Amino acid sequence: MNLKILHFTPYFDRESPLSLHLDHLLSEMGKEAVVSLVTLSNPTSSHETYQHLSIGSGKKDYGRKGLVNLLALQKRYLHILYGIMPDIVHIHGSYNFIASRIELWSRKRGFPVVFSSYGGMNPEFIDAEYGVRTWKMICYQKKMVRGAAAMLLSDVKEGEYLVGQKLTDRVSMVSDPRTDEYSDYEEMAKDTLELYNKVMDSDMGTKLDQNSREAISALLHLCLAPNNERQPLCAEDILNLRGLSPKKWRNLLLYADEQGVASLVLEGIDRAQLKVPAIDLASVSRFTPRHAKSVSPLPSNSLLSGKRQEKNFARRTKDSGEVEKSVCYMLQNIKYHLSHDSLTLRHLCDLYAVYRHDAIDEVSLNALLVQLRLHTFARRISQVMCETVYLSDGFMPVPSLNDHGTEKIRQSLVKY
Repeated sequence: MNLKILHFTPYFDRESPLSLHLDHLLSEMGKEAVVSLVTLSNPTSSHETYQHLSIGSGKKDYGRKGLVNLLALQKRYLHILYGIMPDIVHIHGSYNFIASRIELWSRKRGFPVVFSSYGGMNPEFIDAEYGVRTWKMICYQKKMVRGAAAMLLSDVKEGEYLVGQKLTDRVSMVSDPRTDEYSDYEEMAKDTLELYNKVMDSDMGTKLDQNSREAISALLHLCLAPNNERQPLCAEDILNLRGLSPKKWRNLLLYADEQGVASLVLEGIDRAQLKVPAIDLASVSRFTPRHAKSVSPLPSNSLLSGKRQEKNFARRTKDSGEVEKSVCYMLQNIKYHLSHDSLTLRHLCDLYAVYRHDAIDEVSLNALLVQLRLHTFARRISQVMCETVYLSDGFMPVPSLNDHGTEKIRQSLVKY
């Protein structure tokens, strides 16, 4: 199925260099994808390979002096956005307040945004336009860069500035036929579509639907359950697994790889005897998460936070049983990952294995957790494990707790 791309630029005038550039690029891109262009200005002519839509009021210079009805503009844009349901929203042009609202409205509704600033973030241009550009940078231009799923640029200095200023590290360079005689619009369209696919394959935790999330939970539960357990999955889980499309399986495996549980999910697929499309995870081009996720095993006899805290922790747990002590170490390390936005399903699976397969003195563990001020946190983790790996009440050493703190743990798992 072809990608659906929604482009936005404030004004489209056939005589302007940017409009001519976009017309050539979108015409070429429209041969391989479903392409739409949204502007404030009215369409002037029809296009063979893409459609041109307007969210303006019909006036020729609508918005050029900064006077617009934002509520009406938002309503018209969202009507088009949900009518098209694009895979990517691509914004063209710098220092335009309406473009920053388009980026915000799209991103808040879960649509990935690619931003092309066309030299607007080049340090020489910024210095030359010091003054008006400065407050625009502060008010919305930098926020657009930080909020975008990726920056698509042709100016090397512009890319170096964005990375050097730590505004974003998701910069992709493409050759612009206007400045590179060895490039053409067919090549540029191909490179741009490759970037779109890279964006769509990144940050998969924010894009999975509920059925895919339930499928991962079921597969992890199946993989970690004892071999002699008669019915580890219910009928609804089995039907859900059998009903996933090849695209959903691909996204599911990409998310499992991000979370460090791909091998466990594949083992669960084998145990369930499911036929799943083969995917080479290593060959898929993706952006690294903005918050680096840890896929290393969760330590059960040492702390990640440092030697000083570990020494104090060891002193307070020295008279406890080995299993109970291991659980406390693992919970404290999960707390450390939460504070560094590096928590993954891999860590919850490591703790789940201890809950399921080791004999735990629940009375002793509860007393130790209270002493270490980990009891409430452990209850929240029990709730999250109930949702993500189907930990049942009978294997919870502490009862589950669903509160605001639990929601923060859920959000940390999909924070990128």
